[in-house]
Amino acid sequence: MTGTTMRTALLSLVLIGFAGTAAGHGLMEDPPSRNWFCGAITKPDEVLYGVPAFPECGGAFADNFEGGYQFMSVLTHDRGRTAVSPLPENVCGFDSETFNGGATPWDTAIDWPTTPMSPGRQEIKWNIQWGPHFDDTEEFRYWITKPDFQYEVGKPLTWDDFESAEFCTLTYSDADPGANPDVIPLKESSQFRTFCEVPERSGRHVIYGEWGRNFFTFERFHGCIDVVFNGTAPPPVDPVTAEIGLEPDVETIVGETSMNLDGSASLGAGLTYTWSVNAPDSSLYSIDDPSQAVTTLRLAAPVASQSVTISLLVSNADESASASRTVLHQSEMVSSWRDLGPLTAAPRTLNQGDQVSVRTVLNDGQDIYYPATPLLIGAGNGAAEAWPPALAQAIGAVADADIAIGVLDGNDQVTAIADATANRIYAASGSAVVSAFLDIESLPGPGPSPDCIVSVRDGANPWWAGMDVGADSETITLDFTGTGLVLGDNLDLDAGVFSASVSGQLLTLTKPPWVSVSNPGYMGFNASNNPALAAFSPPTCQ
Repeated sequence: MTGTTMRTALLSLVLIGFAGTAAGHGLMEDPPSRNWFCGAITKPDEVLYGVPAFPECGGAFADNFEGGYQFMSVLTHDRGRTAVSPLPENVCGFDSETFNGGATPWDTAIDWPTTPMSPGRQEIKWNIQWGPHFDDTEEFRYWITKPDFQYEVGKPLTWDDFESAEFCTLTYSDADPGANPDVIPLKESSQFRTFCEVPERSGRHVIYGEWGRNFFTFERFHGCIDVVFNGTAPPPVDPVTAEIGLEPDVETIVGETSMNLDGSASLGAGLTYTWSVNAPDSSLYSIDDPSQAVTTLRLAAPVASQSVTISLLVSNADESASASRTVLHQSEMVSSWRDLGPLTAAPRTLNQGDQVSVRTVLNDGQDIYYPATPLLIGAGNGAAEAWPPALAQAIGAVADADIAIGVLDGNDQVTAIADATANRIYAASGSAVVSAFLDIESLPGPGPSPDCIVSVRDGANPWWAGMDVGADSETITLDFTGTGLVLGDNLDLDAGVFSASVSGQLLTLTKPPWVSVSNPGYMGFNASNNPALAAFSPPTCQ
């Protein structure tokens, strides 16, 4: 986990509800990863009420019911398995920041659902519709367990179970999206198709995968796929495919109504069917029989419009496939808002000194924080029912804000209330916002907050090093004396989000308005080969 040297914790909490959906970024959809089976398809509340598509998911959610809704947010900000040392304790979640560096539900050693697999060229599809970052996607990497691996229920995975080298590394540049034929971006459906040569194995194995973004964030998503190899035969000539038909076949649907779901056009022998639905308020939706090829989706009337994703998983003894369709479900009342889900699912008391904001993700993958300078929690607004309306007021003061927090009334007004869980987050109907995160940063305990913070990003090497720099003052002066770096000595300055000037060993940065102590900005250095760049100490602020 990267971040400022002064931070002690970073809680990136997805906006979720007990009957809602996560608003994270991405995960492996096909073959289904653990968090696709238990999260995207089977929700914790479905287990609770005895209607899970995959009952085994109950074991995954047993110790972290609420965490099960964060299936799209298994993430870190680092270079992943190839660079982090020592490796984190938990494999599938990679000690995800969303889970405070601990185990995720998908690290639980239950008898996970499996997917048939054959060696040879295989497709692994990522679904990133909850925050479609194409422009800064850098790579995909996959590892597999060793040939003699034996899966044991109750025994957590370790890195020793896996080959030390990945069996597949795929690079991607959105500037030339067709350069790598093994990575195919599907921007209309917010998916990536990746193709790899899977090694020969027999029996049950686990594939660990990473989707990595570039140096601007080093945001990386992690997950595991449980597979069973049925011999060494090549994949079937006619692979299983999932097809979704809707009746009515529309992109927008209004009010209380129903839709027929038809998966009968899916291809493959002896198929089983599993339907699921995801939405900011999933309590409005029910499927008559989610195990039938043809069934009915019931939609209750929403207060505000929201995106509803309908997914179908089909499988037989040889393989599986999945597909999804998204429709906009509108309120009968004309509303200028889209519902993104509850601000927080459970009462949360915050500490004095915590800083709170909402991170939104646009449909082009851009991130915008509201407010740009986070709300500082003081002695009087940390109670569970106090900080949500305080945050709503801070966001409401932002000119031309695309989101609002509160309760939507019959006059299309969003008003925040003093309640621990009732406030929801809404996006303006015409905005590009597709998802949002509640971001809570906890600074060190007693004592004043720092005036300036500097940290070196993971992955520094003789050719590149990045830094995160934050301050509340308009200019920042960094002293590189004693760092091991000589400014101008075989170094090219990458000012990143700053304007910069160099005088001897002093680097002066002029920051954009959004950079602060709590929201640092990026800068870095490039070199042809400068060993000092791989191990320098952070500069001091003057």
